Amino acid sequence: MELIGAKPERKVVAYFLAAILIGTIILLMPISSRSTEITFVNALFTATSAVCVTGLTVLDTGRDFSFFGQIVILLLIQLGGLGIMTLATALLMTFGPKLSFQDRLVVSQTFDTGRRLVTRPLLKAVVVTTLLFESIGAIMLFAGFQNQYPFGEAVYLSIFHSISAFCNAGFSPLNGGLEQFQSNMWMISVFSFLIISGGLGFAVIRELAERSSVKKMRLSLHSKLCLSTTAILLVLGTVGFLFAEYQNAYSDLGLGPSMANAFFQSVTCRTAGFNTISQRSLTEVSLLLSMILMFIGACPGSTGGGIKTTTLAVVGLLGWHRFRGRRTVYAFKRSISADSVSRALTVLLVAVVILVVMAGLLMFAEEQPVAHTASHGWFADNLFEVVSAFGTVGLSLGVTPHLHGFGKIILVVLMFTGRVGLLTLAFALAHKPRPGEIEYLDEPVMVG
Repeated sequence: MELIGAKPERKVVAYFLAAILIGTIILLMPISSRSTEITFVNALFTATSAVCVTGLTVLDTGRDFSFFGQIVILLLIQLGGLGIMTLATALLMTFGPKLSFQDRLVVSQTFDTGRRLVTRPLLKAVVVTTLLFESIGAIMLFAGFQNQYPFGEAVYLSIFHSISAFCNAGFSPLNGGLEQFQSNMWMISVFSFLIISGGLGFAVIRELAERSSVKKMRLSLHSKLCLSTTAILLVLGTVGFLFAEYQNAYSDLGLGPSMANAFFQSVTCRTAGFNTISQRSLTEVSLLLSMILMFIGACPGSTGGGIKTTTLAVVGLLGWHRFRGRRTVYAFKRSISADSVSRALTVLLVAVVILVVMAGLLMFAEEQPVAHTASHGWFADNLFEVVSAFGTVGLSLGVTPHLHGFGKIILVVLMFTGRVGLLTLAFALAHKPRPGEIEYLDEPVMVG
């Protein structure tokens, strides 16, 4: 098997591509659709969105896909949420030769916080943790669905939405998504709990569990940065959405439901993709705030996408300490390595370049060459779509179903890149310099 001896980065890409290809083939089968024949591009788009846990859809999940097709989508979401590399490593450990040190490094870096980890217990813990949260979420959601749907359908919807929420996928077989629950505090709370938990990542959840049992155990710098940055983004996002929409999208809601929906919008923009309020009804301030949160995304090693909270934290701390004249970047009485700072800056730069290039391509492919005064918001619509796809969020202003074939392919590439590309880049950057690599003398360059 040539793949077993390949570089870990190539394995990650290969496993994701294989899952997407298999999902596309199955969704093309007549048994996967209700009545309308699914085209190859639409099947590819749906499979990519599910495996990359994005949630952007060109077809209505509940109306256009049969029960079998919905189960296929759900399995692809679960596969993507757990991580293709995780499952593939488990298969290799069971049926193939022993993992190389480099492969173990790849798996550990996906979940590690700097500790030495044993791969087999790690993979088992990831699977158990995922299934535990999804089971608890399904039970909690059933309490809300049982009041509006028959028992069997309520059970199915609870399981589907629990997996979709914890995996930060955003798929829903319900017409209109979660808009019918915009005044239901219980459902908003449960969905928020699942989305935030999935977005924190296994490493953080593991440390929090250990901290609850071992009081003297200190959280790692990684977990502290993840938790603090997540909390700050949730608070700022909630306040921002509340002020921007209180007299607009939330005008018919009371203060309590308005705060709940503002909080949920702040949560779901962190790569979940569910919506309780139509995104097209939001103000431009809210759309800008949504795009910023989608770009940042969730924590490393989680089911979410984006540049990651730790990337934002490290770059922000770098700027703060440089302005204060300090050469060392640190937080919580711990210094951050120069390698981590370099990787954060590289991920941020590459992400910005990708978004600019792909947004330009999408607008060139989809829109007519007219003045911006006559574009009717095309720029915002397309940019929102691109950021949502790259951040594997799934929120949309309604553009997705109307895209041409080339536009859909652009989003497919973005979803794949957002889920795999930057992670693979991080692995590549983690490699040590090759022996004998030439190093040149330093020379200052004026910047700023």
